[in-house]
Order: sequence, then C-alpha cells, then structure tokens
Amino acid sequence: MIKVLLFANLRDIAGASQIELPLGNMVQVRDLLADLVSHVPGELIEALSDESAMVSVNQKYAGWDAPLFDGDEVGILPPVSGG
Repeated sequence: MIKVLLFANLRDIAGASQIELPLGNMVQVRDLLADLVSHVPGELIEALSDESAMVSVNQKYAGWDAPLFDGDEVGILPPVSGG
C-alpha cells in the first residue's frame, strides 16, 4: 500500500487528508495521478495535472519521477502563491 497525504486545498478538494492505495502498477510518483482518478474528485486531478505541486516520499522532498515502493508515504503540497 501507498499512503498519500494531501495538504491545504488538495485536502479540501479530496475531502480527506490521506488516501491509501495499493501499489499495483505504480512505479513513480507521477503514476499516482493515473491511479488517483478513480479515488478522488476530478478537480483534484486537474489541480495536480501540471505536476507543479511539491512532493515528498517518506518525508523527504522528491520529484514526480521518484520511484515508489510498497509501504511508501507520499505527501503532496500544492504550489504556494504569495504577494
């Protein structure tokens, strides 16, 4: 299983702060997008589609091409804007 932690507005869109998914065919973090489609609202997928969100794997910053293994924890934090 992969534990996906969602933060800020991503948590609000999904209606949950975390989701657990079977590893299945997920090889990289970006593969989560394809698998998330059947578990969360389409609005969340749209928010992540450009891969601009910050990602962590096992509490260390990672890229969308980071490998995934059974038992990993993936955190997704949306881009932050400021002024």
